[in-house]
Amino acid sequence: MLIFQDETELHRLPTLHRLWGLKGKQSEIPSPGQNTKVVVYGGVDYATGRIVHTVAPTKSGWNFIAFLVVLLKVYAGRKICLVCDNARFHHTKAVNTFLADHVERLRIFWLPPYCPNLNLIERLWGHLKRTILANVLFRSMDDLVAAFRRGVGCINGRRNHMGFMFDHDDVQSKVA
Repeated sequence: MLIFQDETELHRLPTLHRLWGLKGKQSEIPSPGQNTKVVVYGGVDYATGRIVHTVAPTKSGWNFIAFLVVLLKVYAGRKICLVCDNARFHHTKAVNTFLADHVERLRIFWLPPYCPNLNLIERLWGHLKRTILANVLFRSMDDLVAAFRRGVGCINGRRNHMGFMFDHDDVQSKVA
C-alpha cells in the first residue's frame, strides 16, 4: 500500500476563502474571539483514495504513533509504504522505536524538507478547508471536527471523485 501521510490543524477561527457576495457589500464572517485547535493526522491510499485519520490535541511523537497504530489495524496483514514529511516529532525516540518494531509491515519514505507539493495529501487538506470548512463559524470544536469528518466521508475511498488531488499534470506525468 502506498500511503501519503501528513497532519493539518483545524482552527476554531474560521478558514477564510473567497466567496460570492453582493456588489458593494462586504461579506462578514463571525469569529469566536479566541482560537482553539485540534490536529488531524491523516493518510490517503494512492490506489484507492481511502482516507484514514485520527484527531489529537497536539502534534507529537505519541500522537503520530497512535495514528500509525490505527493505520496498521486498517491495513492488517498488508505492507505499507508511507510517504511522510520530516516534521521533528516524526523522529522522536519513541517513533523510531515503534518503526523499528514494525519494520516488516511499515516502511517510511521521507520527503525532502520544505516540499509540500510532493505530498498529495496536502491537496486533500486544502480542498476540505476550501469547500467544507471555509467561511463558517462552527458552534464548537466538536461541530468543526464533525464537519471535517462529513467532508472526508463524502470522498473517502472514491478516488474518481478526488480529481483535486490526482488529476494534475505533475501527478499524471509521473504515472505515465
